Amino acid sequence: MTNNNTFLDRFIKQYPKITLIGMSGLGKSHWSKVLERYGYNRFCCDDVITDRLLGPSHKHIKEIEDIGDWMGFPYEPGYKNREKAYLSLEIEILNEFIDRLDSSSHTEKIVIDTTGSAPYAGDDVMKRLGELSCIIYLAASKEYYPEMLERYIKCPRPVLWGDKYEQRPFESFRDGLKRSYGELLTYRDSLYKKWAHYTIPYEVHHR
Repeated sequence: MTNNNTFLDRFIKQYPKITLIGMSGLGKSHWSKVLERYGYNRFCCDDVITDRLLGPSHKHIKEIEDIGDWMGFPYEPGYKNREKAYLSLEIEILNEFIDRLDSSSHTEKIVIDTTGSAPYAGDDVMKRLGELSCIIYLAASKEYYPEMLERYIKCPRPVLWGDKYEQRPFESFRDGLKRSYGELLTYRDSLYKKWAHYTIPYEVHHR
């Protein structure tokens, strides 16, 4: 524990501004809350998206899992419209966080807890986050992919699929989902690595 604390102390001194990226459910919120205990101001995209979706037409949405139910699966009617609305809101929020980073003092400690779809906000947004903070990618292990898929099916979180979902002829919706999920994670992994200053393997950050 002493070695871990010493490492964190050194890391915090070197990087007062941190952005966490990676797939949903891999520990970004956990580690952002750990950093919060070390004096970081925590800005969570999921929390703000949840708050802003609590409008007159979405009063039933209270938790991130509820937003997953609202978003639905990529083969369901209306998914593309909900996906577009979600991404538009995410871009708006990330730009607000970027403004907050840009106006902060050099010594203020800030951690940005992004959603799994942060890179979909575009190169300009990710480039600015990289200029103003240290981007850390909490990676997934390929051995963990099947468990991630089962968790997603049983308790869906909001996932932006883009064009990565495909249903082949004579294939059920769920079979298409299972086959496409690994392809989505592989694609996401390349996006996260493109923008990350540091990649922390699953075996390390999960432990």
